[in-house]
Amino acid sequence: MTITNPETAGATVQRDATDAARRTLTAISLGTVAPEAYAGKLRSHDRLMGLVQGAFDRASSEALAIVGSARADIDGLRHDELRANPFASDCFGRASRSVRALPPSLDADSIKAAIAGLVDTSLEDACRDLDRNAARKLKMQRGTDRTRRRGKAEIDAYAQKLIPVLSAHIAGLVRDELAGELTRRYEAGERSQAALRRLCAEAADPGDDIPGSHRFSCGPRVEVVLKAVAARRPDLLDRDGRPTDAIWTAFGAEVAAGDLGVMEDPQQSIEALQRFLETTVAGALDGLTLDALYAVTREPPEVPSWIGRAAARLQAVSREKPYRVRLAQVPATTSDALLDQVLHHIQTAERSEEENRLQLVELTYAFCADEILQADPRGLKNVLSAILPCISNPRLAKAIGAQLASLGATRNYVVDQAEGDVVGNGATPEVLRRSSPT
Repeated sequence: MTITNPETAGATVQRDATDAARRTLTAISLGTVAPEAYAGKLRSHDRLMGLVQGAFDRASSEALAIVGSARADIDGLRHDELRANPFASDCFGRASRSVRALPPSLDADSIKAAIAGLVDTSLEDACRDLDRNAARKLKMQRGTDRTRRRGKAEIDAYAQKLIPVLSAHIAGLVRDELAGELTRRYEAGERSQAALRRLCAEAADPGDDIPGSHRFSCGPRVEVVLKAVAARRPDLLDRDGRPTDAIWTAFGAEVAAGDLGVMEDPQQSIEALQRFLETTVAGALDGLTLDALYAVTREPPEVPSWIGRAAARLQAVSREKPYRVRLAQVPATTSDALLDQVLHHIQTAERSEEENRLQLVELTYAFCADEILQADPRGLKNVLSAILPCISNPRLAKAIGAQLASLGATRNYVVDQAEGDVVGNGATPEVLRRSSPT
């Protein structure tokens, strides 16, 4: 069997069923119905009916073999369909409609009626002649040959009339097994495609809601990352980071190479799409450093935004002007693109020993350190001591440690938070109160 078009699946099944019926009925012949050297009383008609019933009994095994081949061929067509368009699912639908057009299978009573209905008087007469000839003790060779020739002709003609009946029965058994399965797979595929389309339509830019390695971390903008992926994989994303039609073809090729059942379950199909996109982005960004990311995209780093997120602000009434300290450690790379951008905002920025991590800290004081210590003994030294454990860069940690050393020994503390303010990356102000518990 080779189904090359879902719409001709039924015709291909019918052709294979006819071949199977013809092959099965070859067991019915003059030699099996009326052997020449038969010991005992020959009942050729009964033997013939038994052989025919046996052929129909074997129809189920022939149908299962056809179902297996048809399923493999249709799965192959489904693989081709997914490679071309992962949002398509009509292969199973067209195959189901084609198979469902086959005739229904026969039940036991219908089989007996069909077998008996094809028996005519000439076949019955030929069987009686075979029985009488076998019972004669003295046989004439010429008469025996004539009787057996007639019997063979009638048996062969009867077998030929049985072929379309048995073929239709086998095809009906295939229909019973396969049509419902194809319909279920088509409907499941439709649900999965709808879920994928809905996911793509409802997808939104996550913006800055991408968690970092700790609470002070933030990464490049999503559009910068997508532009970097586009630069590395222009076949999948355009220059602005939007997916091209080729990305869906690539996704279809990936799912087609695996288990087809994934695309027949909405949740599994969504997970497969997410894995594909994550793998694609990860592969495109493999080996790309933070400095190279901005060099490839030719986008300026969002240093002001990063500084704002890295700020730990303390506000109180003071006669002093605000005092700001900024510290920066920039990844050590062969390019100065990132360092130059950071230097525009933090003139004291230095290169870091780490290859791919940018460390920024900004401390803004609304009063001098002496006033802080007088207002609250916990003071600035405890703010710095709270920041220090969150710094992974050793050089930056050393710089903060030096600032702590100038303020004296540190100890654990809790900073009260003004109502409505948010503690996190320091983007909102914190207030020190005289009434704070020690």
